[in-house]
Amino acid sequence: MAWDREFFYDTYPRVEEAFAARLDESLAPRDPSVLLQVVRELDLRPDSRAVDVGCGEGAHAFRLATHFGLRVLGIDPVQRHLDLAREARRELAADIASRVSFERGSATHVPAHDSTLDLVWCRDVMVHVDHPADAFAEFARVLRPGGYVVSYQVVGTDLLGAEEALDLFDVMGVVPTSADPVVVDEAIAASGLHVVDTIDLADEWGEAAQEDDGSAGRALLHLARLLRDPERYRGEFGDAAYDVMVGDCRWQVYKMAGKLAGRVDVLQKP
Repeated sequence: MAWDREFFYDTYPRVEEAFAARLDESLAPRDPSVLLQVVRELDLRPDSRAVDVGCGEGAHAFRLATHFGLRVLGIDPVQRHLDLAREARRELAADIASRVSFERGSATHVPAHDSTLDLVWCRDVMVHVDHPADAFAEFARVLRPGGYVVSYQVVGTDLLGAEEALDLFDVMGVVPTSADPVVVDEAIAASGLHVVDTIDLADEWGEAAQEDDGSAGRALLHLARLLRDPERYRGEFGDAAYDVMVGDCRWQVYKMAGKLAGRVDVLQKP
């Protein structure tokens, strides 16, 4: 609406304090544990076979094995991640460690035979895949009939400007089309996988993180410092590290601002 002097200086101040107090009340945002709840509701049998696509250092693979008794293959294209995951596995109780293994692989090259897996877990990976349709087709290949995909990713919203997206995605290794929700929907449809549910998390993870430990607000503070005195940080850590830190802070801030949104796709092979 157009600026109204009387409303701005007279009416609004009468409700401002109550409005701010209302905003201090939590909307009970869902946090990353919602993904484990999604898996729990699938009611997979213990010893079901799962793959953690883009497993990183193994944290999610360990949780799937611990919480649900799954046998989990973690795959990642980065050798350092695999080395750290295998090292972390040595610290686990034997019954959990025996359920988890790690191999080189990717979303488009899953080292598993056709129709052999019960669950494909894919978190924060699809935005880095050149062609999401190839990844979802690969998931369909390795799943047995009745098996599930639980995929979480961040996509751009209408609030994200074209130049903002270009700068952010370039430094974060994001394929722009893979962060387009329309492209994701088309890729899922082409795979033949059935959509059980699509959960729009919007900015909830960012809200939850801020309420839990203030990390989203800290990212905004860090971004302000990075932009105010770039040479201080470039000189100490180098240009490449500076650019990545700026990108990571913007990623978190944009999620809070609604320019990026989280989504969970629960899919099933017919």
